[in-house]
Amino acid sequence: MRRFRVAGDALRTLELDEPAQWMKVFVPRAGDQPTVGRAYTVRNFDPSHGRMDLDFVLHGDTGPASRWAAHAWPGEQIIIAGPGRGYPVDPTMRNHLLIGDATSLPAIAAILEVLPKTAEAVVFVEVATPEEEQPLMSCASVERTWLHSGKEWPGTTGRLELAVQNVALPLDDCSVWVAGESLMVRSLRSWFLADQRLSRSRLHAKGYWKLGVADHRDRD
Repeated sequence: MRRFRVAGDALRTLELDEPAQWMKVFVPRAGDQPTVGRAYTVRNFDPSHGRMDLDFVLHGDTGPASRWAAHAWPGEQIIIAGPGRGYPVDPTMRNHLLIGDATSLPAIAAILEVLPKTAEAVVFVEVATPEEEQPLMSCASVERTWLHSGKEWPGTTGRLELAVQNVALPLDDCSVWVAGESLMVRSLRSWFLADQRLSRSRLHAKGYWKLGVADHRDRD
């Protein structure tokens, strides 16, 4: 993971009012290659100073955004557009279940930071190694479970699904948020709705990416 701080006067008038909102990021490419955009979650936002933090998961030179992020230096210019919708935290819910892989870490961290101290959160996150774990700060009471994918891509190992399904979860009076690799999200979405009879209104599930597919867009 590599964090970039983006600065610009236009950010002073940008309005963000929900955690897990995202921006479309267009990075420079070599030669005459056409510009392509990728969606990235806003990790931190400071409109008073016109600053925004964006976290990039580095996965080699297999994609234009990751390739740029691995080699970028301070002072480079990018174009951002948005914002996209985020996650409207329900203040009436006492329990919050947050599940995701490495790509969901910025959103999970942002959601936890806005939870009130009266809330309780259970978090499952899969990253590659223990070194990839990040501090998750919150006023709420938080139970954290970290899973490690090793040489496999986080979100593709099946460990998240097994970990979630093999523990007792506080699904009464609970809001559930799931994001990350598309097939993992689909599997857990089906389990919550069909097996656990969770109300669809209390489930927010979004596929951020799909193994082997460039610029995946979750149509659900």
